Amino acid sequence: MTTSAAQHDDREHVLVTGGAGFIGRELVVRALAAGKRVCVLDDFSTGTRDGLPAHDRLAVIEGSVTDRATVRAAARGVTHVLHLASVVGMRLAVANQQRAWDVAVQGTRAVLEETRDCPVVLFSSSAVYGPRCANPAREDAPNEADALEYDGGRVGYAAGKRALESLGLEAAARGRDVLIVRPFNVVGPGQSGAYGMVVPTLLEAARSGRPMTVYDDGQQTRAFSDLATFCTCLERLVRARRAGAREHDVINIGAPQRTTIRELAEIVRDELAADAAVEFIPYDRVFPGRRDVPARVPDVTRLTSSIGSVDWPSVRTIVRALVAQPAERVDDPLAPV
Repeated sequence: MTTSAAQHDDREHVLVTGGAGFIGRELVVRALAAGKRVCVLDDFSTGTRDGLPAHDRLAVIEGSVTDRATVRAAARGVTHVLHLASVVGMRLAVANQQRAWDVAVQGTRAVLEETRDCPVVLFSSSAVYGPRCANPAREDAPNEADALEYDGGRVGYAAGKRALESLGLEAAARGRDVLIVRPFNVVGPGQSGAYGMVVPTLLEAARSGRPMTVYDDGQQTRAFSDLATFCTCLERLVRARRAGAREHDVINIGAPQRTTIRELAEIVRDELAADAAVEFIPYDRVFPGRRDVPARVPDVTRLTSSIGSVDWPSVRTIVRALVAQPAERVDDPLAPV
């Protein structure tokens, strides 16, 4: 990077809500490397302060995104917003259903109103497509009923993300630069399996000698998108919008390749060279009153039309890289004390 570019970037001050989380942390590191000033707002309910780099251009504020005064303090002087704060993972979202809704709706409203008119990226979720989403899933497909069905009939994580999108689109209609992204199964180093993320959960089980749990028959298809490529796609999207490419305000970001959960378990076993068993259990035994999603793979037409083709690593390549990482002990946040 040239000196002039660094000086230009130094004038950018980015607020990252949920910046101590898995994706947020990577975006913080990238923003700092680009010479930007960064403020992280996080309640550290899942992320940790230790995971953030020590840097003279990084400010960290501990607090909830639903608290207006805290958001107002974090937003002072910012020029761009990355709003990731959320209740993460299926297990936490189900156990804290009302909070998942409140964080998505009240938190997004606070962020939009307290950050004035600066450009904002809102992180939605592929959960908004519901349990019967098309395959591949197009951005114009989901509605409130789909998200509500995913939540088991009462508002929670998916319905909250759908409401987040509505708030963002209302702001965009008033002229604000709002980009809404729907990530699809982003995985990578540092991701915890404690909250229900499937790849680290299978890895941790196989490494410890426990059976790898797979729901139903394991024929559900998913798109697994590595963290580095996801963040690069987001950066390219933001640059394209700055250059005037604002044809769409809601965009899927994810790998279009399909992998069944059963295939994923076999890849994990192969790459670990482990003799791990696979245990098939009914989805509704773990999540009563809910149905698993048979297929969730993104339509990436909007993404590629905005930034060009994307070279996503294969699932095996992703798992192989994770196997090379040292295993970490992860405490279960839902275990009885």
